[in-house]
Amino acid sequence: MSQANIPNITPSIVITRDQIIPLLLASIALEELGLSHILNAEGEKIQFVLSNISELGEQATISDLLLVNSSVADTLKVATKQEMLLGMKLANILNTDVSTGATGEVGATGATGATGVTGVTGPTGDTGATGATGATGATGATGATGVTGAIGATGATGGTGATGATGDAGPTGATGAIGVTGPTGATGDVGATGSTGATGATGAIGATGTTGVTGATGADGAVGPTGTCPTGCPTGATGPTGPAGATGNTGATGATGVVGATGATGATGVTGITGPTALATANFASIINPGSSGPSGLQELSTNRLIGGTLISHTPGSNVITLQPNHTYYVTFSIDIDASTPPGSGGQDVQLLYNNVSQIIIFMSSTAGDFTTLKSSGVFDAPAGPPSTISIFSGSNSNQNLNVSIFALN
Repeated sequence: MSQANIPNITPSIVITRDQIIPLLLASIALEELGLSHILNAEGEKIQFVLSNISELGEQATISDLLLVNSSVADTLKVATKQEMLLGMKLANILNTDVSTGATGEVGATGATGATGVTGVTGPTGDTGATGATGATGATGATGATGVTGAIGATGATGGTGATGATGDAGPTGATGAIGVTGPTGATGDVGATGSTGATGATGAIGATGTTGVTGATGADGAVGPTGTCPTGCPTGATGPTGPAGATGNTGATGATGVVGATGATGATGVTGITGPTALATANFASIINPGSSGPSGLQELSTNRLIGGTLISHTPGSNVITLQPNHTYYVTFSIDIDASTPPGSGGQDVQLLYNNVSQIIIFMSSTAGDFTTLKSSGVFDAPAGPPSTISIFSGSNSNQNLNVSIFALN
């Protein structure tokens, strides 16, 4: 087997022993610097996982952290092995004598001079060339992997980061289509027909009028000539009738009889549900509370039955309706109240408040337990500036079936 050939390198590079030592030390320093960067990167990796895991929007598990720890441990093992090699390399370099070269070969013995005369000592032979560096010994077997250390305690959870700024509000969604008009409410039952009143007593018969004066008897007709035959003779013609007597005066009218008592009025039939109203405006609202709307005070409006456009707004359950400025509105409302509660109050009032100022007041009193429907309406101009408000106030402790309708007129 032939020996390996070293290629001819041109130009020749000649480096002395004294020059090689600093270069080897510099190479060790550069390798140490590279290892320090690798270790720093591993430390940054651990810090990133522990401090920024929440910002990644993920939930770290024990398995994830163990995988990161295993990756860092593998890197540290390789770095440790490299450190051991660099340590041995540095020790060998530092133990090398860089000032004295190796002893050269002994020069050839000079020829023996003639007998009796001491021969001139021959010159010292040149220092022999430095012997070639011996081959590097085989790398020792890798030691067994040490037992993995116990997992360190989990670090304290970092403080929650500051809440980011609220994003800009998205554009307002398009107004939904107007719902289908509900069916017309059933017609209320017809009230029972009231009973017929008793017939009034017959009036007394008027007194008989005075009999008129008998007319004068007409003049006797002329006696006809006596017939010649004693018997069986035809009767003579009747004389003309005298003129009729004058008509007597009309008797006085009798007194009018007593009028009979009026029969009782039949009970009013139940009012049917109001059907939907056709609207001629794009901005309208029908806001109701079909059950109890609360005790005395501002009345709750639970349901937005219909709202069209953007000029009128209301939050279900609130007692305030908001109107946009610079428009005119027609407002109508109705409510069922027991005006006698609380007892002894002498009646209660219902008010429409516009911008928290009473604009319409209805005062009512009735028998306890008798619910009365109160209703009214008005036109209001919403001024420039902040939105205006509509509220309904009741002084009664029993309120039902509140209904508020609003139409924007311009």
